[in-house]
Amino acid sequence: MKKFILLLFGITLITSCVENTIGQYPIDNVPPRKLTSVNIENIEGGAIITYEIPADEDALYVKANYLLEDGTPMEIKSSMYSNKIEIVGIGKTREVEVILTVVDRSQNESEPLKVLTYPLDATIHSILKSVTIQNDFGGIFIKWTNPSKTPIVIDVLSPGPDKEFIEIERFYSESLEGKANVRGQEPIEKIFALVIKDRWGNVTDTISGTYLPIFESELEKTKFRRWNPPGIPYNAYTTSNWYIENLWNNNIKSGFANYALEFTFDLGQIAKLSRFKIHQRPESNLIYNYVSPKRFELWGSTTPNVSSDFNTWQYIGTFESIKPSGLPLGQVSNEDIEYAHVKGEEWNVLLEAPQVRYIRFVTKESWGQGTVVQLMEISIWGSPENN
Repeated sequence: MKKFILLLFGITLITSCVENTIGQYPIDNVPPRKLTSVNIENIEGGAIITYEIPADEDALYVKANYLLEDGTPMEIKSSMYSNKIEIVGIGKTREVEVILTVVDRSQNESEPLKVLTYPLDATIHSILKSVTIQNDFGGIFIKWTNPSKTPIVIDVLSPGPDKEFIEIERFYSESLEGKANVRGQEPIEKIFALVIKDRWGNVTDTISGTYLPIFESELEKTKFRRWNPPGIPYNAYTTSNWYIENLWNNNIKSGFANYALEFTFDLGQIAKLSRFKIHQRPESNLIYNYVSPKRFELWGSTTPNVSSDFNTWQYIGTFESIKPSGLPLGQVSNEDIEYAHVKGEEWNVLLEAPQVRYIRFVTKESWGQGTVVQLMEISIWGSPENN
């Protein structure tokens, strides 16, 4: 009886080993079956190929091989958990031959299946059609639409001394609604050109035009003055020399601290504003924290006959502070400190904003939900009246 039980136990072990393979599939030289029921959807810059996955148990992935326009070989892989593979990197509409192969765990390859795709023009070409360019302060203002948020590079060119186009600006973007400013140009008519590139090296046609940059200069800070209209009193700290005049003393080590979320001042000149820069406090527990404005509004007036009533002011814009590192509240990187304190965070003012002389700064939200405002320095650019 004991021998019978042992014999039966041994048979059970042998049977279990046969039915439950553990570990890597054994190496063989039997190729998997090729793909069937292939369908092709041509899309911008490529194609989506769907297929029926072969029933081979050891099939591992499907690969697609094809060539880019410059002859660069491409190989895309898709696991057997998916029944589709996407072809990418094609620039302009053309016939693209794709070779589809099934690969198993022993690296055996199926019989290749050749299919023809006809990708649409790459996304960069439709983005180019959406581009608008207009005269702006110190250069030009560029806008575009990128519905798929495709990573792109925009190169802005202008004729050099020998009349050949040279790159003067480069912008990287994945934004749905893209915007860019080219600055530092003289207020004389000039040709500007633009091309868009993608990560695969595809390049659009060049568009160009003649534009007239608007004169821009930094407004003279020596003309800035403390000023408060009825209903908006001066609320600066009085204990530690945090006067508003520190905002325009060209020293980022001294600053202005205000007990209220809004303050006003006089530019001392009527000007059409183009951009401005603010320097935050540098302490790691204060920068992008506590009393630093995160979202704020600017209002303006050419006359001092205003009050706390917003109906007496003209709206300039709403602006938001963005931390470069994206770290959580209370954490900052060296890049954050360099940008917000040393270089200063910069914002553009829309071209259609009104001329102003008197400024009203209204904090709508601070980084640390504080009820006071602290800033180290402000610089403003634009085109002064009668310049």
